[in-house]
Amino acid sequence: MTGTVPDAPLRFGLIGVDSSHAPSFTRLFGNGIDSAVPGGTVTHAWKGEVSLDFPPSRDRLESNADELARLGVTMCESPEAVAEACDALLIVSSDSRTHPGYFERVVRFGKPIYVDTRFAPSLTEARTMLAQAQASGALVLAGSPKRFTPEFRAARPDRGAFRIALDGPLPTQPGHPGLAWYGVHLVDLAVAALGSVGTASRQVTVDAGTPGTTSGPTSVTVTWGDGREATLGGEADWHPFTTGRIETGDRGAEFSIEACESMLTGLLEGIVSSCRTGTPNVPLPEILSIVAIVEAANQSLASGSKVALEVMPGSLPSNSLR
Repeated sequence: MTGTVPDAPLRFGLIGVDSSHAPSFTRLFGNGIDSAVPGGTVTHAWKGEVSLDFPPSRDRLESNADELARLGVTMCESPEAVAEACDALLIVSSDSRTHPGYFERVVRFGKPIYVDTRFAPSLTEARTMLAQAQASGALVLAGSPKRFTPEFRAARPDRGAFRIALDGPLPTQPGHPGLAWYGVHLVDLAVAALGSVGTASRQVTVDAGTPGTTSGPTSVTVTWGDGREATLGGEADWHPFTTGRIETGDRGAEFSIEACESMLTGLLEGIVSSCRTGTPNVPLPEILSIVAIVEAANQSLASGSKVALEVMPGSLPSNSLR
């Protein structure tokens, strides 16, 4: 009996390699055949530009680039060269301020693009990026790896969730105050559980303590217009565990996620599947919702008052918000 010939592994290219995800993704994909995550392999990378005011970039860029070269990845002189050589792209630079510019340089190639964890610093930039992707036909992929873990997926109901309480580390980095650095993971999980922020009235409330504090909030409440609610809390010091409880009308489910390299497998498996099928791994309204909630929470943290989100889908045609 003749077996089916498997598809050749997708050739992935890394854009910006100062994140720990750059070598981790490369190791997990391996040769794309008998690796932890089959179906894709990292073949090319552009190390990106160092952000001198941003310690994760300043301290890891060169060492990560050297490690990738040892793993057999071809280092390129530009992101455009990576895009030409690969089937799909992974923007994994840790400084989210670089994402819009890197995205703009490669989106014209029309290939699938994953933007790691922190999609964009602002809703305006996120909308521009999605509009650019629509114009070029590029598939946009996004999301915190935590939303793709078996622990979270087992706890999340198919429908009917009305409340989620999350606790996790809330450290900050220069240029990434409030929820913009590690807090985005909690926002991503909240949106994954409760859905995107729609067009009805809604607010983001931050228990900011002293107005103007930028070291990071300890408690954030996100209220949807229909009463769905997420509470996001944690300490400023990093630790590997994110815990949560999701409630529906008749049940509650708890989960705990540990940050480690194996936590990334669900995300990478989903990226391969999305590239094969042409289907976003995160609905585009959810991408906009995550960025908008982070932005509004930081505004509320700075002002000490509630911030109402604007209507979410307005800048893109409805048929683009899959």
